Formats: sequence, C-alpha cells, structure tokens
Amino acid sequence: MNSSSDVIVQGTSNDAAVSRESAARLGYIDDPFIRYFVKRPQRRAPLINRGTHSRFDGMQRIIRQFINRSSSPCQIVSLGAGMDTLYFLLQQQQQLWRLFEIDFAEITAKKAATVYKTPALRSLLPQDMVVANGGTELHSHEYSLISGDLREFANVVPKLMARGFDCSQPTLFLSECVLIYLDPKHSDQIISWITENMKHAGILTYEQILPHDRFGQMMIENLRTRGLELRGLHAYPTLQSTSQRFLDRGWHSAVAVDLATFHESLPENEQSRLAKIEFMDEWEDPI
Repeated sequence: MNSSSDVIVQGTSNDAAVSRESAARLGYIDDPFIRYFVKRPQRRAPLINRGTHSRFDGMQRIIRQFINRSSSPCQIVSLGAGMDTLYFLLQQQQQLWRLFEIDFAEITAKKAATVYKTPALRSLLPQDMVVANGGTELHSHEYSLISGDLREFANVVPKLMARGFDCSQPTLFLSECVLIYLDPKHSDQIISWITENMKHAGILTYEQILPHDRFGQMMIENLRTRGLELRGLHAYPTLQSTSQRFLDRGWHSAVAVDLATFHESLPENEQSRLAKIEFMDEWEDPI
C-alpha cells in the first residue's frame, strides 16, 4: 500500500466507529463511550446495525471469557485498534489485565487527543498515564496506546516490550477487519511471530470471507470504488481456510463461525429484543 492507500484504509476506522455508534444509540449494544469518537453520527441500515451487534457481542463475549478464565494477570493486544473503546468497557472487570492497542500514528494521535479532551474518558485513565511520542501514544502500566505500522511488525515488537509486554503471560490478540487488509505475507509474519514467541496465546479475529459468492463480489466491488482492497481475502477465503491457517502453524485448535451461525446461537430473548428495535428482512444471504 502506498501513502494514499494508507489514508483510505485509516478511514475505515471512522466507518467502524460510526457503525458502532449507530448500533449503540439505537440500543443494539451497550457502549456509552463510542459517541465521543464520532463527530457526525449517522443512522446505519438495519442490516448493518444487526451485524454490528453480532460483531460487538461476539468479540466482547470471548474477551471477557478470556479475562475471567485467566488464573494470572493477562494481556490483550489489539492490532489496528482504531477508535475501539475496549479499555473503557473493561473498567468493570475486577481481574488483572493489561491492554496494548496498536495503530497508525495518525489514528493513535486522534484517539489520544479525543481521550484527553473528553472529561468522561480522561477521568477513567490510570493515574500513571502519560502522553508520549509527540502526542501519538499513551503510556501507563494498565493501558498503552502505541503507534506502529503492522506491515513492519518487527519494529512494533520492541515498542510493545518497552511498555512491559510479557511473552510468558496469557495473551489474547485481537484483529477486527485488520489482518484482511494486509498482504498475506505481512499478516502471516504477525501470526508466525505470535506462534513462535508466545507461551500462552489466542487470536480472535473478525474478517470477511467468501469473495466468490454474490454478496462477496458486491462487497469487493463496493470497496474498490472507495479505493480499498482486502488483500488477504483470496488467500483465506473460507471458514475452513481461516481455521487451517492456524492449524498449519501448529496451533492446538482453531474454530471459525460466520455471523449467521453466531446470531442463531443467541438466546431467544436476545433475538426477540433485537427484532423489536428495527424491522429487517432476512439476512442470511449477506452474512
């Protein structure tokens, strides 16, 4: 990707924040913090709101399970964190945890500035928090916002280590529509580093699949009109290939599910609650 492509990809961070704010405002999800990161709220279509709920609920559920099941202090590393509000959402968790967020310097600078100028967010920061690296990073023992290019992960690792990252601690790596934008050689390097250096680790990803069906082709075309390319989509196009990607590297287990399957697994009362928020046609095909 060249610099102009980087700017376009960075814009997807705002897209994700707008979608989450729409879902939160309508009552699909409980995220009281995302509104502070969205300057121009937009009401998304019902299908997008429902998908945002599944994405948010699925990620949050597994993150909290990971924290609750960790017998020792654990770590979470969010790759390409964007405007994600995870640190603030985790304030109610009693277990010990540390969060490291990584993204382009342009993104981390905006996030750091928003956090510091918003009293409701700044008041939740650790007392030892300091602004670093020209305003592009936030450093504390509990939470670190780090600027870095994931395509150059070898340069990101020392920054993680400098903030106290410990390869021996249970660690969950997160990727929400991030690895998919990288060339497979770059995303594979990240996964290989985790595989080779971590003692107890998991990777939780939310990525697009199925480029060859009708919806996948429409998605690809729409993204291309915006100058976006899912560089990893054709290398790992299915649930099976996504799981196999990790198994081939020696991971003990890898499970992949699509959003439709996840939605069907929700309790009936939750599905009923969602159905009452907005009317929506059948959504199995797009998901």
